Amino acid sequence: MGAGVVGAAIAWELSTVPGWQIHLFEAQASPAQGATGAALGLLMAVLSERGAQKRLASLQRYQQIQTKIPIPGNSQGILHLYHDPQDWQKNLAKIPRRQAQGWILEIFTPEQVKIRFPEVNCNNLCGAIFAPQERQVHPTTLTQNWLNIAQQRGVQIHYNSPVIGVIPGAPIRLKLPNWEQECDWLIISAGLGATQIAGLTAPFELAPVLGQAVEIDCPELAHSPIFYGNDIAIVPQKSGVVWVGATVEFSPSEQLLPDPKLLEQLWQNATDLCPLLRGRTWQRQWYGLRPRPVGQTAPILQIDPRCQRILWATGHYRNGVLLAPFTADWVRQVIQTARV
Repeated sequence: MGAGVVGAAIAWELSTVPGWQIHLFEAQASPAQGATGAALGLLMAVLSERGAQKRLASLQRYQQIQTKIPIPGNSQGILHLYHDPQDWQKNLAKIPRRQAQGWILEIFTPEQVKIRFPEVNCNNLCGAIFAPQERQVHPTTLTQNWLNIAQQRGVQIHYNSPVIGVIPGAPIRLKLPNWEQECDWLIISAGLGATQIAGLTAPFELAPVLGQAVEIDCPELAHSPIFYGNDIAIVPQKSGVVWVGATVEFSPSEQLLPDPKLLEQLWQNATDLCPLLRGRTWQRQWYGLRPRPVGQTAPILQIDPRCQRILWATGHYRNGVLLAPFTADWVRQVIQTARV
């Protein structure tokens, strides 16, 4: 259930196993209409602390996948910019351990950043760490690529097909608007709303967190890496456009609409980070809701306590794109282990 980036990765992964009949149900008319469509697609893992094992494993999985299918996006690495001395020292301390694990990291002083990346504002900058193995992927295009290959391998994708009820059992029965579908396993990879489906009792709660982004024309950055600092991401694309965004962590209103003031603040912080962006006209702006688990760490990867053949693979919060391959691999292993 769910044809976002996580559901697409799962369908692609499961389609590699001979003899399995796979159906993917999506409530919308096309894929990637929820949190995936709002994501920037950053694969940041090397300097992470929380959930580092999952993140690093998924980043390695992406490196394997890109030898098999096209992964569109910015592959020039991520330059992490630090303005807080304590944060700078904390991340410097991580470098020897990550390098020992085989990850490449380069340290830059503010003076070196000014020479190598003159478009970056070095005022009040403590230093920067460049991670060339990190990158950005285009979430919607990647999702479609995974789905196309899955379909070629026989996966049946049903759009405009919301699952409105689930009857656990052997087999599990799915209620759809015009028919029922029986299945041996049910993987729930939809985000917000999946926990409200009749017949399911989710052992967790998801809350929406709203993120905003804008797109501008800036061909001068077309071949630049991603700049990330002060929770702001500046993501150049080969086409000459630049995505600017961040997950804006605040409690949305009842209408779950973005706050224009926060978007203006996001833009102000981005232009402070990269003055080259000043005066550029927004070509597009978008927002979306990400599912955040309440009271527990993201993501939710667990077997349903009421039915051992229902798997929850949701609640990825800000890391759905990054953790999609890890999640898909987890799902496949759970099913294959149970079938032995």
